[in-house]
Amino acid sequence: MYTIMVVDDEAIVCQSIKELLEQADLPVSQVLTAYNGYEALDYLRMESVDLVLTDIQMDGMSGIELMESILSEQPNIPVVVISAHDEFEYAQKCIRLGARDYLIKPVLLEHLTSVVRRELAKRHEKYHLLLEDSLKLKFSMSGMASLRTYILNEMLAGPLEQTDDYEFIFEQIGVQLHGPEFAVAVIDLLWGDKAFSLRDRNLLKYAAVNIAEETLKDLNAVAYYGQGNRINIILQLKDPERSLTRTERMTKLNVMGKALAENVSDYLHLDAIVGISPFKHGLSSLTGCYSAASDAAKWHGLYGSQRVFYSEDFTLREAQVKVNWQEKTNLLAEWLELGRKGGESEEPIHRFIEDMAPVFETGDSTAGIPLSVAYRVYSSLLDMHTIVGDGYKALDPLTYFRFPMSGPELKKRMTDYLLAAARLIRVAMTNQDQAFVKKATAYIRSHYQDKGLKIQDIAEEVHLSPNYLSCLFKLVTDETVWDFVTRLRMEGAMQLLLHTQKKRYEIADEVGYESPEHFSRVFKRYYGKSPSAVRG
Repeated sequence: MYTIMVVDDEAIVCQSIKELLEQADLPVSQVLTAYNGYEALDYLRMESVDLVLTDIQMDGMSGIELMESILSEQPNIPVVVISAHDEFEYAQKCIRLGARDYLIKPVLLEHLTSVVRRELAKRHEKYHLLLEDSLKLKFSMSGMASLRTYILNEMLAGPLEQTDDYEFIFEQIGVQLHGPEFAVAVIDLLWGDKAFSLRDRNLLKYAAVNIAEETLKDLNAVAYYGQGNRINIILQLKDPERSLTRTERMTKLNVMGKALAENVSDYLHLDAIVGISPFKHGLSSLTGCYSAASDAAKWHGLYGSQRVFYSEDFTLREAQVKVNWQEKTNLLAEWLELGRKGGESEEPIHRFIEDMAPVFETGDSTAGIPLSVAYRVYSSLLDMHTIVGDGYKALDPLTYFRFPMSGPELKKRMTDYLLAAARLIRVAMTNQDQAFVKKATAYIRSHYQDKGLKIQDIAEEVHLSPNYLSCLFKLVTDETVWDFVTRLRMEGAMQLLLHTQKKRYEIADEVGYESPEHFSRVFKRYYGKSPSAVRG
């Protein structure tokens, strides 16, 4: 059963549509009504909504602005527009923002019911059918290693020579890459504890590529198979879109990433990690973009509950050190640089030390390998000095290790060294995370009374993407951004109810709600009693 929300500033219209949908033969459990965009956003942040029906011209937040917020915060929710305006410009804007249909008032009731039934059916069946088609297809390893996949992966591995005829090559493999700006996204499918046959894994990868292409069909994206469990996607920014601001580009990419992760999860029942690079100019930038997207995806190791990672969020932390580590050292470095929490950071260190056991068992107590590892870690600390502060100085290998040492002594000293480095990075990164959140909470405290407050506004203030800010805020405070906003509004309202004689509509307006009725509903949901009951 589904939940539908109707948004219109005319109460009689909302109620009429609500009654129609409730009486129709539709798989609907409840129909919510909101009388403006602000109320609608509050519902979307508190309820699980499957379909939104909205007017365009409303007081305060317009339907266009509401759709922009939905696209940014919950891009998987379909929107149908019901408007009295038949101008092409309105319809064009709505379609660009992902509207599934544009109905002109007065709309025939049968037509409206038909559109709603269609969209609910699509929501359930669209990717389910896609997966079924994928499973029916004869899948071969030769298809995985096609010429198209080979050439595109080679382009990510390194730019082709300037003499190569790009246009001819792309024509041969049926790909159009005109740019002029490009970004790369990677999807890492997480098999988890499930045991899949090789054929089943290939089928799931095939389905994931189709889901990616379907999700991004309006973005002129090229999706194909990477190595192992990875899907690679090349994104293009056309000339008319190049005027987008940095924040708009970041929002566009994060919306895309969230949609990819959610669709793979919903329809393949697999977790997926999405790493995204920023847009760069020219085909020669693809190698760097791929590297940035791959590095971003690695941050899942720290933020286990997050699924989408935008590379520029993490370059702000100045913690991505590019060092050519040996295989085992590189694995350890990734854990250290992520600043893993508590005991999670100790496990790979102890495992790494055990792997080095033969070194400590040799008669050479000044073994070069442990000292080389220590210097590599110290090099990372130097590169991160703006984050870790002067604490790195105590871990200078020249003074930390006093030779000669026995094998067991060196093993213990090496273990202590790596644990100390992990603690230093962890504490420093935690402090930096808290600094971002502190700045965000200060902004929210100053603006929670704004009726038009959006996650994009808060994220722009702290120079992070909305998606990353949401994850970081939850990680540090153990509540979501909107839970925090609602708490401030409710606490402010309670104080006004208890200590002033202001009327309900005045209090609603003062704490950021457009209508007193909506304020009362949220208040009762939060405190379990109405504003009037508080005053007796």
